[in-house]
Amino acid sequence: MTLVFIVGLIGVRATPARADTLNVTVTATCACEYTVAVTGQTQPNAFLTVQYMFTVTSQGVDYIVTGHVTAVADATGNVNETIPGFALPGSCDDTVAFSAGVASVMIGEGTVFDAVITLPSTPLFCGGTPPPPGKTFDIGPSSMEGHLQIRPGDWVSGGYSFVFVNGGHAATTVTVTSKLTLPFKCADGSSGQFVINLGTHDYAVPAGDKSWQPTGDANNVLSWAGAGLAPAGCGAGKVMDNSKGAIFEATVSQNPETGSMLNWRFKYRDPNAKGKGNVNCLDTSDPRRNKADVCGASWSQTVKDP
Repeated sequence: MTLVFIVGLIGVRATPARADTLNVTVTATCACEYTVAVTGQTQPNAFLTVQYMFTVTSQGVDYIVTGHVTAVADATGNVNETIPGFALPGSCDDTVAFSAGVASVMIGEGTVFDAVITLPSTPLFCGGTPPPPGKTFDIGPSSMEGHLQIRPGDWVSGGYSFVFVNGGHAATTVTVTSKLTLPFKCADGSSGQFVINLGTHDYAVPAGDKSWQPTGDANNVLSWAGAGLAPAGCGAGKVMDNSKGAIFEATVSQNPETGSMLNWRFKYRDPNAKGKGNVNCLDTSDPRRNKADVCGASWSQTVKDP
């Protein structure tokens, strides 16, 4: 079964003859396997084919996972199936994150409807030590990039910078785990969102330093923390209309804790949606990324962490 078929099926929207509520839950382990559970209510004795798609990020690489499972409802229409043992792509010896999930259900060979898909909400930390607990905050939605038409496979890059409010702070290492969420609408009226994981990064800040970290230059490659490929959220080849901008969410800790607050700002960029080519703004081998009109995105408003 090909990706084109799966995306095409997920993109279908039909109104079932009765209310069907199906939930698809994906769980995973550091054994590099995932499990799919299908629960909910549908037609009595119905035979279901559940198609799903999500993105796995491992070692900084995005992998699109597609598949299908089958389930059978009982005489009252109740569905409760768990199918384990699917292999995850890539390497599971580091942080493994999940995003951009979609799912649909076909009853027999007829009705197709969307299912609610739930992915692991936090990354798997399969190598080394998880980042220390810290404060979580968000900025946005902010639309510095304007009204974007995002295409499946576009590189979307995200970054941030921060500065200590108090210049009297001690030397410390700031650990940041963050992500971007981009909401979108489809031409058929449906909507959704996808996530670009920006990873976990450590920044050693000298005592008393009040300069922007890791850089204050919005065109410097260090200002970008991560990038990912936009999914086919509206179906194969279909544009995702992003007018609300992006939401930046971060969990931040200091080691040692200095007691000093930080000011934060973020940015994002889809060069392809700006007519500048499909450029990953972290790819230093691509000379296009050095151009200000390609990867020189504007900063958001500045927010103090809680």
